[in-house]
Amino acid sequence: MSRNVILIAAIVVIAGYFYMKSSDKQQEIISSQTTQREVTTEGDSKPAETEDEILVENLIKEGIVARIEEDGNTPKVYVTADFYRIPSVDKKNILIVMYKDFQSKNPEVTSFTVYDDKSGDEVGTYDSNGFTEK
Repeated sequence: MSRNVILIAAIVVIAGYFYMKSSDKQQEIISSQTTQREVTTEGDSKPAETEDEILVENLIKEGIVARIEEDGNTPKVYVTADFYRIPSVDKKNILIVMYKDFQSKNPEVTSFTVYDDKSGDEVGTYDSNGFTEK
């Protein structure tokens, strides 16, 4: 698959996620999530993954995020060149989802740092106020 197709697929997944989070779809989501949890917990002993966790895993699988280090209360996210090609609106949504995922795993997380995977340079920091570029 070409990189463009992968990027478009990732953007569609993220856009779909935020569309489904809209208030008029809330009841439908709750019913769907309940059914998914029931099916997952009946057939599997490990806990069900949240939508945020699945989206973060997909970002890694698609090569947009190279790796995540969750040491302590300030996780480190290493992004690839594909991350820079994504429109800024989608980058913002990706960072919001990652922040929510980190906080759900560790409520003491107040920010995370984004690094360029190739150079190792710090790109910026994301916290409750948004993304601050370095």
